[in-house]
Amino acid sequence: MKALVYQGPKKLEIVEVPKPTPKKGEILLKVKACGICGSDVHGYLGITGRRTPPMVMGHEFSAEVVGLGEGTSGRIAIGDRVAIQPCISCWECEKCREGYNNVCPTRDFLGAMDCNGAMQEYLCVPEKLAYKLPDGMSYSVGALIEAMAVSYSGVKKAGDLTGKNVVIIGGGTIGLLALKVVKTKNPKKVLLSDLSDFRLEMARKMGADVTINPRNEDFIQKVKSSFDGELADVSIEAVGIGPTVEQALSALKPQGTCVWIGNSAKTIEVDMQRVVTQEIKIFGSYIYTHEEFGETIDFINKNNLDLSSIISKEISLEEAPQMFEDLTVHTDKYLKCIIKF
Repeated sequence: MKALVYQGPKKLEIVEVPKPTPKKGEILLKVKACGICGSDVHGYLGITGRRTPPMVMGHEFSAEVVGLGEGTSGRIAIGDRVAIQPCISCWECEKCREGYNNVCPTRDFLGAMDCNGAMQEYLCVPEKLAYKLPDGMSYSVGALIEAMAVSYSGVKKAGDLTGKNVVIIGGGTIGLLALKVVKTKNPKKVLLSDLSDFRLEMARKMGADVTINPRNEDFIQKVKSSFDGELADVSIEAVGIGPTVEQALSALKPQGTCVWIGNSAKTIEVDMQRVVTQEIKIFGSYIYTHEEFGETIDFINKNNLDLSSIISKEISLEEAPQMFEDLTVHTDKYLKCIIKF
């Protein structure tokens, strides 16, 4: 079978590798669609330290079940169409028992570090990680569930948004999907900020009440003029660098809530006096729990959400090496690119 192997910075090769056999408790998947995440592109460039060559990347994917190992429960059957929750946890530690497997100290992650992911034709995973796709959902949209779960979990931490003014910083895939989630929560208004006019146009199409490119307008003045002279009740940061975190905090009224989803810079400066004296609540949000992944699928179905507009391009595995290079250059041209099998 074919696999896209990351051999080192800016080096991807399509390699013939043996088809895997499922072990006890595992299922064999025929990968159908795999998204290229921004973290995959950073890994391709060799700047994250979270991709260890040689390895197969890819954690946003959907698949068809084509084989069952011994000891599977029967919950998943051959022929099922599934999305995979890629965080492999111990399921036994304190945090796993509490339901927070996403912060399990010994967790692994498909497509990260040295754990092979889904940019290959077949893959074996523990049965527990598989969730059935709803009838009528395409494999390409199924590959967006992982990213949607990141946004769903982050917005969930912000609490009740009814009648509240919300600022979203960042109009990439996670920020735009967070916008989708927020708009179902009956907010008063939602403002999205990004430096890309392409992404701002997408945000308007997806329901943002106000958009701003802070290169062209004063950010705080725009927030206040959009929210009847007030600052925001909630801000969601979906970039993860110092300047955007500062924007997210500066946008808030006293006792506002800020959710950090972005995960780029390791260290940033924060105005602690403002956080303390105005009692700003800050929540870090790392991926999602196992249960939230399933909740996300139900949430998409219940709200009849169309996520297809996020998909900029579908490509073959053979086209993937060039697509990775394009994504490092044409950052304003694409949102989500999907490898189809």
